[in-house]
This record gives sequence, C-alpha cells and structure tokens, in this order.
Amino acid sequence: MARPTKGRDDQLSEMLRCRMRPAEYLRIRRAAQKANMSLSDYTRLMLLSGTAPIRQMQTFDPEVYDQLRRIGINLNQAVHKLHATGRIPPELARASAIVESFILGMIDGA
Repeated sequence: MARPTKGRDDQLSEMLRCRMRPAEYLRIRRAAQKANMSLSDYTRLMLLSGTAPIRQMQTFDPEVYDQLRRIGINLNQAVHKLHATGRIPPELARASAIVESFILGMIDGA
C-alpha cells in the first residue's frame, strides 16, 4: 500500500538558499547530526522557531577542569609573550590547536 499523498499546504515545495562560510556550514551540519535530524529539518526548525534542539554538555571532572585552567594560563602567558616581543612563540600555535581540538571535541561529544 502506498503512502497517502500530502495536501498542498503540507508539501515542501519552496527552497531557500543562503551563503555561509564553510566553518558555519560544518557547525550547522554537526548540530543537525547531534539532534538526529536532517540538515533541512534542523535548519527549518531553527529558522521558524528561533530555537534548536541542543544536547546538554557533559559535566567536567574537577581534575579535567583544573588541567584546562592550567593550559589556559600557559596559553595566556604565550600570548603575552607574543604581544611583548612581536614574535610568535613556537609553542603557541601547537598548544592553541590542541586546546581548540579538545574543546570542540567536548562540545561536539566526539
């Protein structure tokens, strides 16, 4: 038995296009995956309701929080050195990439 046809008002016939940066597209696509929704459904929900389903972030172990705080202090010192000397300390790019990767992994649940 075939699925009943949708009424004219229920059909998704109109298309809305917009331009965005690749990073923005990736964030939206990941959020849709986390919500177990298609990209289309997720975006439509965001646009029409102004809200989107958000997965609650896991709580940090106090030890993890302390380590993140220490890493942040070290990054702050490296940035201070950058501003004082005008030269990028070699450890700054590597450390910031590691921290960014870790934080994005925690947010995305990866």
